[in-house]
Amino acid sequence: MATLLDAAILEHFTQIFSMVLVIAVVYGILQFTKAMEGSKGLHILIAFVFGLLVLLIPDVSKLIGTMLPWFTLFFIFILFLLVSYKIFGVTDDDISHYLKGDRTIGWVIFIICLVIVIASFANVYGQRLLTPGQQPATTGDDGLLVTPGTDVSSTKFSSNLGATFFHPKILGLILIFLVAVFAIAILAMEQKLSH
Repeated sequence: MATLLDAAILEHFTQIFSMVLVIAVVYGILQFTKAMEGSKGLHILIAFVFGLLVLLIPDVSKLIGTMLPWFTLFFIFILFLLVSYKIFGVTDDDISHYLKGDRTIGWVIFIICLVIVIASFANVYGQRLLTPGQQPATTGDDGLLVTPGTDVSSTKFSSNLGATFFHPKILGLILIFLVAVFAIAILAMEQKLSH
């Protein structure tokens, strides 16, 4: 039995929501940048064409449907963070001054958005990129079947990704990168303190 709070019903409208979102975003960008002499009719037409492209390419709709909840959650987190700062007496001018002066916040937001986009691409296109096509399997040197062009052990992308990230060589590489990052940060801090 379906209720009003059942989110599975909304899954059938993902393409329409994606189309409306793309139309609104493209129209807003065109109006904000005053592209093409600011003609509203032309802006609406261009935004509508981009929205139709979303309907014609189902993978783009899936990509937007995967990204949108994560960006919404991230936006709500930032909103609650700002509200909690304001509860404790921080003013809008303080927040604005801090955001303009510190570039770290911008980089953190950019990196989180980039991770969301990469994870969404991996979710939509992941396994298809790992298995480019069905080619005849051959027997390798160790007697196991090897399919040319693929070196994945299963047909499920999430398990392949987990096996890749937790491989000892990848974990060792991440450890070396972390040591290098902390060494550079400590050296840069010591150099700042000496001047």
